[in-house]
Amino acid sequence: MEYRYAIDASRYGGEYTIGVINNEVAEYWLTKGEDAFEEYMLDWDHEEINEAMDVPEKYQLPCWYECDDIDHMNSVEFHDTNILSVYDITDRSPKDTYWNGTLVAEIAMTEDRRGSVCNPFSDNNAWKGNNSTVYGQSFEKGTFYFEELVLSEPFDAAKVKFNVTEWTDQFVVDAIEYEGRTCHAEGGDTMGKSMHCWIDD
Repeated sequence: MEYRYAIDASRYGGEYTIGVINNEVAEYWLTKGEDAFEEYMLDWDHEEINEAMDVPEKYQLPCWYECDDIDHMNSVEFHDTNILSVYDITDRSPKDTYWNGTLVAEIAMTEDRRGSVCNPFSDNNAWKGNNSTVYGQSFEKGTFYFEELVLSEPFDAAKVKFNVTEWTDQFVVDAIEYEGRTCHAEGGDTMGKSMHCWIDD
């Protein structure tokens, strides 16, 4: 028999980026100050703000979410206040949403549940050379979805691990691991709470 499970997590997470800019460009913006750089990067209309702030062409940058040479994630944070929910949808049509399923487990994101840890700087060399690192974040509250889990036996919550990626001083969940199977993050239904972007100098 095949068992199907839908997975989501709540409540805090968001969109996270790590990118690079040339050191000369970084120095230009650092002299402007953190507030000016954040205001610039978080503005949605860069053509307008380039003109408003009189930014020379060689110092112009894309919006924060496009500065993602090293990594770009959209998922829940790995934190013990966040909860993973698992729903049995075995008897549901694939077209049905998981809300029609039966809740079978709620799992806290505690340290004993942490699986593999990815350091994005180990797998990407974009930061090397004459570059400075830029971090961006849209901090959000809501529900974050993961790929469906299909098993040949009923779900066992004890077998769940959270594979994560380091982002500054916190971790973001890349995927749910279950006995060698991985269910990757697939976005979410969230509400923005705050936004930040800065140069790591």
